[in-house]
Amino acid sequence: MVEQSVTRWAILGTGVVSRKFVQGLHVLGQAARVVTVASRDPRKAVGFAKEFGIQHPALDYAAAVTRPDVDAVYIATPPSAHEAHALLAIAAGKAVLIEKPFALDAAAARRIAEAAEAAGVFCMEAMWTRFLPLFGALRHSLAAGDLGELRSFHGSFLGSDVPDGQTSLFDPLRGGGALMHRGIYPLSLARHLLGPIDDVAATARIGATGVDEDCTLVLRHLSGAISTISASLRAFGTNDMTICGTRGMLHVYPPIFRPWQARLSLGAPRTAQSSRGGRLQALRESGMAQRLNQALPMALRHMLGRAKTIRKPYAGNGYQYEAAEVAQCLARGETTSLLMPVSESIEIMAVIDRARAQFG
Repeated sequence: MVEQSVTRWAILGTGVVSRKFVQGLHVLGQAARVVTVASRDPRKAVGFAKEFGIQHPALDYAAAVTRPDVDAVYIATPPSAHEAHALLAIAAGKAVLIEKPFALDAAAARRIAEAAEAAGVFCMEAMWTRFLPLFGALRHSLAAGDLGELRSFHGSFLGSDVPDGQTSLFDPLRGGGALMHRGIYPLSLARHLLGPIDDVAATARIGATGVDEDCTLVLRHLSGAISTISASLRAFGTNDMTICGTRGMLHVYPPIFRPWQARLSLGAPRTAQSSRGGRLQALRESGMAQRLNQALPMALRHMLGRAKTIRKPYAGNGYQYEAAEVAQCLARGETTSLLMPVSESIEIMAVIDRARAQFG
């Protein structure tokens, strides 16, 4: 473990996500400190600073990122502003943690990455779910081959909101839409766990404000595995994910953006001989066996099957893990994260571009 000194943060944006991030930093104690906060409305920055005990609210974004006592900048403005604010911070020589989605499109993502590389500063997308304790356990299980050959992934993130073009969620000019704000979670996790994506098929329902309110993507990975992604701004859903392989499956319980437990179910592939009829199959298909099957409670089914629950609770609200990753990378002198590399963020934005082109 690399020893961490205090990381001093500037916060750009004063919305809900910024509040969650600052609350998450409290779990890190003296290892993280928010020095300043900026908003397009200086009055909001002053109010935010007062709420969280931040001593130096900034008059504008430039004033925040150029402070000599700032090590890293957390950018939680609308996606349409991510590039401008990231380039501003990078030009000041500051590490950047950019809220998802990384940028408005893949071209903007590449410009951010190129600027960070040229300046030699750290850059990462704030896909905080990847850093939760549960995903460490899932990566270990998949690497160990528990599921055999990975064949499919399904993830969904749906919620019902009243359309409001004044919010970035429903504003196409600010990067709104179900895919950008919700589908980004299962999409990023599918890429993370099943590898690069080489084909995309997508469809969506476009709402009155011009954004995709419901969408579905079918992805083919270079490995041959297939992923399906569902997202919505207008409908409720399960908000979970499932990874399936030749020897079992992993079901990650909701919410997909902040999970803490999963179910690992194992099995053995059937052979032609094992699937033939016989006395055992006749017994299974009998009325008595089927009545028993329908009467068994789910908990007993799990006990009788080859399944186990994986529980990895997170501390605080979970946002601190991505901040800790930034601190550790800075301590090691690294400019990208192995768990959330910038190259992968660009790839994911390219997938989103291809999907949105198919939305029409």
